Amino acid sequence: MSNKAVLIPIKDFESAKVRLSTVLDSNARADLAKELATLVVSACLETPVFISCENDAVESWARDLGAEILRNPSEGLNEAVDFGFRSLSERGFESVLITHGDLVYPSGLLSLFEMEEIVIVPDSELDGTNVLVLPTNIDFEFSYGPGSYTRHLKSATMLEAEVLVVADSPFSFDIDDPDDLHHVL
Repeated sequence: MSNKAVLIPIKDFESAKVRLSTVLDSNARADLAKELATLVVSACLETPVFISCENDAVESWARDLGAEILRNPSEGLNEAVDFGFRSLSERGFESVLITHGDLVYPSGLLSLFEMEEIVIVPDSELDGTNVLVLPTNIDFEFSYGPGSYTRHLKSATMLEAEVLVVADSPFSFDIDDPDDLHHVL
């Protein structure tokens, strides 16, 4: 068994990308979210991929792609990631790459496993956290939402571990706001 795993938290596609509602209708937002998530999962399938979700449609989609499911018992992104990370630690994985499912350029994500013990990839605005690579033997507090990059960096630097920030990389580009759509059009 590989000692590395990928964790991708995904909420239901129908409620994804609400911030794009001024430029895309609900069907287009759901299609975009599913398309981006498919690219992210496909880029990671050389290692075990786990989807933390709360939705039957997402579970079915993920299984069709070859991913395993971790049904989150509570709602929320931080809860989904914390539950998934702890579940993978209990299963014996030593390192987990946590990524959002809306990265525009996910090719090569697994190369982040080759870097320092803790890897943080902020979004292109240095506000959010797009990717984390963490050893499972640490107690890390997940704090996604606006300003998460700063909070995650602070948490990581307080641990006695090597930390690498990978800014200005293809993994920094995600789709959150209408201005981000130029990456996929």
